Amino acid sequence: MEILIYVNTDILPVRTLAKKVKVTLSLREDIVKRARSKLALEGRSLSDIVEEFLLTYDELSFLDKLCESLGLESRFYTSSEVTANRPKGLKAERVVREARDGRTKRLPGY
Repeated sequence: MEILIYVNTDILPVRTLAKKVKVTLSLREDIVKRARSKLALEGRSLSDIVEEFLLTYDELSFLDKLCESLGLESRFYTSSEVTANRPKGLKAERVVREARDGRTKRLPGY
């Protein structure tokens, strides 16, 4: 059995009132310039995105350990991979409608 765990990195983490600490990083200049340009359009800072990455990294570490303890494959799936690997043939709305219709037939008074 294969279980897919998808982490949506588009959702911003909840911010808490925590003490901030200054950190010095050595990063490629071209990457920093591109990131700052994009972040400026979003109204965010480089510090915001580094903090978000570190929070995500911590969550992914937890998921890796959980998968290992359950004997599951630990792998990140992009949204396009999730979409491409969905089962073909069944339409969710038809399956849900059948389940609801079956429940309605079993319940008295409907």
